[in-house]
Amino acid sequence: MTLRERIKFLLEEFGVYTLMAAGKDVYIIILLRMIRLISFGATLLILALYLKQIRFLESYIGLFMTLTFVGDLTGSFLLSILADIAGRRNVMVLSCGLATLTGVCFIVTDNKIILTIVSVVGILTPSGGEVGPFRSIEQSAIASLMAPHERSDIYTWYTFLGLFCGAIGNQLAGILVQVSQERGNLGVTDSYKVVFCAYTLLSLVSLVMSLFLTNKLEPKKSNKTKPSDEAPLLRETEEEESATPVSKTAGWFPDLTAHALSLVIKLSILFAIDSFASSLASLSWISYYIKKKFDISSSFLGSVFFTTGIISGIMSLLSTSLTKRFGAVATMVFTHLPASVLLSLLPVPSSLNVTLAIMIIRASTQSMDVAPKHVFLAAIVPESERTAVFGWVNLVKTMAQILGPSIVGLLTSKGMQWLAFVVAGTLKVLYDLGMLGTFMAYNRHNEH
Repeated sequence: MTLRERIKFLLEEFGVYTLMAAGKDVYIIILLRMIRLISFGATLLILALYLKQIRFLESYIGLFMTLTFVGDLTGSFLLSILADIAGRRNVMVLSCGLATLTGVCFIVTDNKIILTIVSVVGILTPSGGEVGPFRSIEQSAIASLMAPHERSDIYTWYTFLGLFCGAIGNQLAGILVQVSQERGNLGVTDSYKVVFCAYTLLSLVSLVMSLFLTNKLEPKKSNKTKPSDEAPLLRETEEEESATPVSKTAGWFPDLTAHALSLVIKLSILFAIDSFASSLASLSWISYYIKKKFDISSSFLGSVFFTTGIISGIMSLLSTSLTKRFGAVATMVFTHLPASVLLSLLPVPSSLNVTLAIMIIRASTQSMDVAPKHVFLAAIVPESERTAVFGWVNLVKTMAQILGPSIVGLLTSKGMQWLAFVVAGTLKVLYDLGMLGTFMAYNRHNEH
């Protein structure tokens, strides 16, 4: 194989050609996620620290995050449902506007009640993950805009660039806090508010960019006779093809067969277990734990999360190749399982260097399951139901995260935050084994 052929092979393997031909709407969607994750990455690093600085009790910080998840739970799902009625672009614009207003409120007031209300009705991430309807709309739009065999490539780049920018956001927060204090002579509280200024500005930029999305990303009318390469993954066998559709009174997804609906429910339960575990070890709480345990500066803390985020993003690029070769389910399980075990070991070392080593090794595999999840879910759901199902799955994941922050807040106030990491890692291992046992039969590969 010549050098040129090797380069071509690598470009095809990592989906570069697919990305280059994706089109304007896909580019805007990816750019929106990049900007959004920079802002989310910046605020998550300092959120718990900021709330502690303005005299929130640790137990109330947990409750604050729980209430934030409650607001996201209802708002995100309703907006996701609304997206296919009022238009995906319109809901994206509205959501970016809410994020902008959220940032403004965190800049202008320290009032506990006002900030709590804003966190519930606005858009703020307490975990570092996606909040708002963005992910549901974007995942569904990508599935509509790209052919089935191209989706794993686009989802992988969507994931990688988001993780990369989340890491940039972590670093940006650390730099802004340090520069504000050292060169701007600002106090700790005001230096944290500078980060919320950046959040507001980036949200406003996202709002403007959303206006340039075209009607191509809007859902097409349901077509009951799909070409064979567009048929949902679940309709493979005669038994599945003959399954009767669920009636409209049976739920939000009238186009799903009974068999498809049962698998969506099983998948939702497993995702809920994983999400609850994630809420026990959110990046905001990890940031708080590391800073409190080892007394490191905000800039160094930002560098730590920048490094792990970059590693996580780069390694996520491999997921498209693994998905094509081994299938979405196998890729999800066998890349996520090592990270789950390492999470439970995070509180064990008394040395900062060993703790950082665990975080870095964990980062190398923890996000390699994200793109295959999108691929798998897009494959099992018909196009007419994708936004609603994506919204439902994200709703379930958010519901599962509601109690986690409050539990961590109580454990932290009693000096037992380490227990949250052990429980989180154990639950994630159970999730991985559950995915393997339940969905391995649907592990089609070379078709993503």
